[in-house]
Formats: sequence, structure tokens, C-alpha cells
Amino acid sequence: MILIQAASYVVRDADRVERGVDVLIEGDRIVQVGRVDVRRAAGANVLDGRGRAVVPGFVNAHTHLYQSMLKGRRDDLPLVEWCEEVTFPFVRRVLDRAWHGGETEIGRLWSAVAAIEMVRSGITTFVDMDMDLEGVISTWLDVGIRGVAAMELVDRWVPDDLMLPLERTKEDVLRLIETWHRVPKESPLVTVFLGPSAPFTSSDELLRFIQEQAGAHDLGIQTHVSETAWEVEQSVRTTGRTPLAFLDSIGFLSRPITAAHCVHLTEEEIELAARRGVAAIYNPKSNMKLGSGIAPIVALQRAGATVALGTDGAASNDLLDPFEEMRAAALLQKVAAQDPTALGARDAFRFATEGGARACRIDAGTIDPGRLADVALIQLGGAHLFRLTDEIVPSLVYCARADDVESVVINGRLVMKEREILTVDERSLLAEAKRVGERYA
Repeated sequence: MILIQAASYVVRDADRVERGVDVLIEGDRIVQVGRVDVRRAAGANVLDGRGRAVVPGFVNAHTHLYQSMLKGRRDDLPLVEWCEEVTFPFVRRVLDRAWHGGETEIGRLWSAVAAIEMVRSGITTFVDMDMDLEGVISTWLDVGIRGVAAMELVDRWVPDDLMLPLERTKEDVLRLIETWHRVPKESPLVTVFLGPSAPFTSSDELLRFIQEQAGAHDLGIQTHVSETAWEVEQSVRTTGRTPLAFLDSIGFLSRPITAAHCVHLTEEEIELAARRGVAAIYNPKSNMKLGSGIAPIVALQRAGATVALGTDGAASNDLLDPFEEMRAAALLQKVAAQDPTALGARDAFRFATEGGARACRIDAGTIDPGRLADVALIQLGGAHLFRLTDEIVPSLVYCARADDVESVVINGRLVMKEREILTVDERSLLAEAKRVGERYA
């Protein structure tokens, strides 16, 4: 049991804020928000909420954890060339050593580094499009963070030495589902999505298989959609349709999907996304760094589509930081529309909490009784957070930093307390990641 006592602010969602109240957690759920009788909370682990804001854990709805080994690389390439010169060479080294030498330790380490960074910034759930390497997923359980495994699936476009035969890919998908979907069984931290990398990297056969397995096992799907103008042009040239319209034409949108980026959607596709229940994952910093464009988030909102926020991988962002992402999300839409009312702080906060939880199909995203106990405590004492207003959500979005996150509870477990990770030895993991990672540089 955990009692957060006398919190200066409890941000229940983007529009509901309470002051001076308690939050009681039992098991993996929030059970009370308000004045908690100390007798009910006897024996609880008590966290002081004074001078702090309690917020729903942030959701990073699209990332690639392996790219935590690729920070600080090129910032002068568009997506296709960036893949060829930044990500593909690293992936090639990893897969060559894994497939031919049995070396898989690097996956555990990049997963740990990324998970620690996310916990430290208040992220409690993420979707990882990654390599299916031993140790990647089990590390999430070690750290105690909630993860969605959307292992990236391809059978076209990427170099041959980075792909498995399609039948082997199908076998690996079935093994992934059997091994990792809803683990641990009694209170899952890990779920499985299916992750076709993009329509142009996936054959019709692979897409049909993914659709069949998603239906059979009730799984979510995540894929990249219309990230670049090149992708759209290529889709029109080969299929006669833009990417989301193509997916709809083959029945792929009969189940709701999460579509990362959505930068170059047409007006018709925006309406299609809303109608088919597509969750658009907004990645503003990555889209800026790669020069991909600005996603039509305001239009998607107006159409009624779900919008969530993602960092994308650290090679095209360099940080897994929801505060930077929320700021960029709002500011980029304002400047694109040349309208300061286009997208506000509350919208960005909602994308990073409720929208992300909806995209990940988890019962979280707000601080309410019955919801999963994924929350973060943010210390408000820094000079950069000084304010003479009670409008806490705009202050968090525009002023707060990852270093302000003091404590994090995930699934009812205290994973970080007073800036100390409690579940793993952070220092030794970072040192080991440095030592092993240098072999892949």
C-alpha cells in the first residue's frame, strides 16, 4: 500500500486538478483520491505530497529502445538516408553477432538504459518497436516499467541481411505472443502489439498474417504511416493509394491501429483515421530533427481521432523526455497554424497521458479510483517552476523538466523514490552498457 499525502496538486487529468488531497494505492490500483483516513492507510509507504504535483504516469506511445545506443549521431539527413547511414549499420552489427555468434547481451543493456531514462522522466508506459533480442523485454520487468512489445516486422525494402525469411518471422511472432503477452499473468506489465514497420516494408502476405493474429489474440497493432513525403509518393506509385488509404483498401483498418507519425495524411485520410479508430502518434521532435514535416494534429483532433504522444527513438530525438515532447507538441502546432490557440498545454498533456493510455489499451491515463496505479510525483520547488498562478498544467508543460520528477509508482510499485531507482543498480548498468556498447560503435 502507498499513501501520497497532502499533495499540493493532484492532476487527475488535463482538466481536473485538486489541491491538498491524498492518493491511496492498494495493489496495482488507485483506490481513493481525497482525504484518506489514516486508519485505512495503516502500514502504508507514505510519500510526502507537499510542494509536489501528482500526475498520471506519462505514456511514450512510440519509440525504438535500441536507438538509446545511437544518441548524438547525424542531424543532417532525411529519413531514408538516415536509416541507411545511422540505424542500419548498427542493426547489422547487432543481428550479425546475435544470429552468428549468439551475442545478445546488448539488447538487455539498451533496454535498461532506455527504461531508466524513461522512469526518471515520469514515463510509466511505452510502446517499443524493436529487435526481438533476448533480454530486451525481460529487462522491463526487472526495472518495473510497463511496456508494449511491438517488435518491428519487415519483409521488404530493408537490406536482405537485416531480414529473416517470412516463415521464420511468422514463427517468431507466434512465439512472442505465447511468451510475452500479458506478463505477469496476475497483473500484466508487458503486452504484445504486432509491429509491421510500415506499409512499404511489408508484403500483403505479412500484413494479412498480422491482421489474422491480431484478431485471433486480440492484439493491438502499431505501424509507421506517412512519416515522409517520399513514403506517400512511393505508396501512390506502387499501390495507387496513399498509405492509410491503402491499408484501408486491404481491410487492415478493420481493427483499430496506432499509426506513428501521420505527418503527410490527406484530408480524406484524416477523416478515415477518425472513422476507423486509428490512434495517431505524434512525434514532434523526431519529425523536426529529420525534417519530415509537421503532423496535422489540429485537424485530427477536430475530426475526433485519438492522438497520443511519442518520442520516437533516441537516434532521431536524442531524449526520451515527455516534458520536451509536450512543449514541442504545442509550440509546433501554434507556429504551423500561425495561431496561438491552435493547440494548448492541456491538449499536449492529454496526448501524453489519456491519449497514450488509450492507444496502448491500458486502464490508465488519469488519477481515479479503479485506474492502474501509474503515477509520478513532480517536485515544484525549482526556480524554473516559480509561478504566481495555480494553473499547474501549463506550468508543467512549459516549465517542468525531467529532473523535477522525484518519485514514480508503476503498477502500484514504487520504482523510483527521491530520484533513486529502487529496482536495479543504475550505476553498474550504465557502466556495463558503455563497456559492451563500445563494441558496436
